[in-house]
This record gives sequence, structure tokens and C-alpha cells, in this order.
Amino acid sequence: MLVFMPEGVLQRGFRLALWVCVLLVAWLAFAPLTEPAGFSWDKANHVLAFCVMAALADGGYPGGDRELPRWGLLLGYGLVIELVQWQLPYREFSWFDLAANVVGVLLYIGLRAWVGWRIRRPRSLARNRP
Repeated sequence: MLVFMPEGVLQRGFRLALWVCVLLVAWLAFAPLTEPAGFSWDKANHVLAFCVMAALADGGYPGGDRELPRWGLLLGYGLVIELVQWQLPYREFSWFDLAANVVGVLLYIGLRAWVGWRIRRPRSLARNRP
């Protein structure tokens, strides 16, 4: 199905989804919610959000030369969220939230590497497993 798509359509779709996700995460981060949306444990929300945004950023802005800037900008966005929350009377700055953001990005990088390894490994290794 993707073979018949014009070049760049999928990449633009990833970019659009990333920016929608960025806006949604900002709204969730700054809204005066009494309970965290999503998982009841806030750190799981951070891990999931940054893992998804890392995947969308990777699809929307691919390329090895963009790798460090991509992750740096994404984690910088997480820092900006925390700095804004520090100024809000109903929110607070959390180093643990920043750590959860890093874990989310690293989780995506690890999953991407594992999937790439599974795809590239020789078939003989896959068949010889007990």
C-alpha cells in the first residue's frame, strides 16, 4: 500500500502527527488537571508520550545526521514544559519527570535498534533456534 504513495506523504504525516502530539502534551502539561490523564502513574505517561514523540520525530525528520538534534530538541521540549510548570501555581518542576522523558526516548531508540536487528539478521539464525 505504501508503494503507491507519493514520495514524502508518509513523512509529512509523521510530522503532522508529531506536532499534534506536541500540542496535546503541552495542553495536558499546563491544564489544571486534578488527576493525570492516561496512566494513574504520571511517570508512565511521560515515558509513553516521549517514546511516541520520538517515534514520530524519527519518521518525520529521518536521517542519521539529524539524530542528536532530534533527541536534543525533544528532551529540550520536556525541559521547557518543566520550567513552565515551575511557574504555575498548580504544577511543579520535577527532575523525575525529566528522567522519565529521557527513558521514553531511550526506550524508543532501543526498540528501533531491536526491530532493525530482527529484520537484518540472517534467516539461518532464526531457523536454528531451539
